[in-house]
Amino acid sequence: MCDFHPTRRGLLGLTLGAAGASLLSIPALAKDVTALAITCIDYRLVDDTVRFFHTRQLFRDYDQVSLAGAALAGVSPKFPSSNAAFWDHVGIAKQLHNIRKLIVVDHRDCGAYKVAFGEEFQGAGEAETIQHKNVMEQVRAKLAQLHPDLSYEAYLMAVDGQTERLV
Repeated sequence: MCDFHPTRRGLLGLTLGAAGASLLSIPALAKDVTALAITCIDYRLVDDTVRFFHTRQLFRDYDQVSLAGAALAGVSPKFPSSNAAFWDHVGIAKQLHNIRKLIVVDHRDCGAYKVAFGEEFQGAGEAETIQHKNVMEQVRAKLAQLHPDLSYEAYLMAVDGQTERLV
């Protein structure tokens, strides 16, 4: 025989618990954001990258994905799974948060560029800038094919956090 005797307090607790549990299945209301930011995974630039987006008035107004090489991840034949992830996330951000812009931030002295280009890697200066810009232009072309409604900005960040727009 069960000695359970329901009380009002006990029933109220069960009711509130059940109501709270049912809320777990309701997704949080997502808001539209201006941009998807794709950055490199390099630990040296995490804080500088966040500051960069804040100076662009994008605080809490962008989604962010980090992939080795940033722009390179979207187009390099050396990283086919990164290519898929790059473009999948653009589509997902567009669907979930109605992004209107893709912002890519590469950085100087990038290990992914060294892996992808090998002996052809341009390690510093203007040659490195041109190499990044060429990759960023490839991303722009592919974006125009896949998502012509999105605008595009691409930046190159120095290891001291200074950033210049290349595309």
